[in-house]
Amino acid sequence: MQTVFEATGGKDGVRRLADAWHRRVMADDVVGHALSHGFHPQHVERLAAYWAEALGGPSTYSDSYGDETTVVKMHSGNGKHDEMDRRAIACFDQALVDVD
Repeated sequence: MQTVFEATGGKDGVRRLADAWHRRVMADDVVGHALSHGFHPQHVERLAAYWAEALGGPSTYSDSYGDETTVVKMHSGNGKHDEMDRRAIACFDQALVDVD
């Protein structure tokens, strides 16, 4: 049985998706605010590694950067942001189209 990671094109496919999503987010005036104060220079690579692992790929994220708890801590404590969440999901949907 094929994993979702494999179905997305493996490492290269998930990397393209992370790059497309990141570009969409940066262009969105609401979602882009979350990254407007700076982000790690390897944000796209780290995001791709996180998504790859979550989708059944290699454990690169956990092996190199941290675990799910690390991600939750990094993204918590900012209160509710329903509109930002909706727009981030829309960016993801559009990124899926971008990468075909």
